[in-house]
Amino acid sequence: MHLIAIKDLKQPRLLKQRLLAEKELLLTSDGRPVAVLVDIGPAEDPEGVIQAIRDSRSRLALSAARDAARRAATSGMNMRDIEREIASVRKARKAR
Repeated sequence: MHLIAIKDLKQPRLLKQRLLAEKELLLTSDGRPVAVLVDIGPAEDPEGVIQAIRDSRSRLALSAARDAARRAATSGMNMRDIEREIASVRKARKAR
């Protein structure tokens, strides 16, 4: 992915040209990624593009949670174990 610094947002013509050419830009601040800029074509629905991004992020989060459960050996828990864990966490929260 191509990078663009926040300070470069002050040059809208250049930003537009780069976005049209590269389709996605990773916006950085002090060298750290902070956002992704995505080109939206004239035939595309902006709300649909945003919803697709949200859906993708949800799938990535679910995949990461499943991987963490596998690594922690909790992926084989049955419903009784899960309910016990939930009750334990709720009890600890109430104690705070």
